[in-house]
Amino acid sequence: MTIDEALLRHLYKYDRTLPLLATSESEPVMDPVTLQPLDGLRRERVTFASTHDERVLATLTYPATGGPFAAVILQHGSTPLGRHSWAQRAAGPIHQAWAQAGLMTVAVDAYGFGSRESPDDRGRLRTGRPDLLFRTRDQRMQAIQDLMRTVDYLNDRADVRRDAIGFLGISMGCRIGVPFFALDRRVGAGAFFVGGSAPYSRFEVAGTDFADLAVDEQLAFELTDPITFAPLTGGRPAFMANGTRDVLVTREGGERLQSALAEPKTLRWFDGGHGESPPELFEEARAFLAAHLGATVGAKAGAAV
Repeated sequence: MTIDEALLRHLYKYDRTLPLLATSESEPVMDPVTLQPLDGLRRERVTFASTHDERVLATLTYPATGGPFAAVILQHGSTPLGRHSWAQRAAGPIHQAWAQAGLMTVAVDAYGFGSRESPDDRGRLRTGRPDLLFRTRDQRMQAIQDLMRTVDYLNDRADVRRDAIGFLGISMGCRIGVPFFALDRRVGAGAFFVGGSAPYSRFEVAGTDFADLAVDEQLAFELTDPITFAPLTGGRPAFMANGTRDVLVTREGGERLQSALAEPKTLRWFDGGHGESPPELFEEARAFLAAHLGATVGAKAGAAV
């Protein structure tokens, strides 16, 4: 069925007058090889209020001097590491490398992951757990609102350019990132890795004790799946990369979402699986975002952007 755009926007709206009640604590930035403090960068562990009495936790990394900065919100995939997964990339910590290039990176723990992990598997794409249908629906919607509140928080900082906020999402980060990017036009450019729209994100209710939820399952999918929101991304540049051998999203699932994204868009395919995005594609995505946000491509840490 077709979901009315006005209804979609209404469901995800919230009270932007909610006080942020933000906290901030400085953290050292460590060299991943020597494990010694890294000069030229600053890091903060911040929290702020979101909808439904939730609090978002994020790590900000940025040049020690200069600013105000272009900022890129980083949304991880479905991993218990949450925002710390950015430090586990094969090419090195993306959040630090991008900050060394002159950006502020904002690594967010999604609702139900990392520091915000819950006792159940909501958000983990367990197709055989239809009992989690409504909790997962609510998790996805909360995570999208959390990203919107992240923009509220960044707009409240003097060292962030309001006209230069971007987004990078991986896997689940695309599942919630595409709706976020579509609905929040304060985000000027987006990059999406190994996302798609395919049965892996659905719940299997036929032949189970939850067979009577077939209509609800369809609605939960359509109200949260990126394929519904992709046509609403028009007018802002998007970069999307998928693997030809991705057995989770599948090539068909990736092609479906790539086709649905509105223009302008830059599409890439790499020869690999779900967790094998090449470092050079992340570097291309960084340059893409920096260029469209008006940041200095290749700037050294400490340089103003």
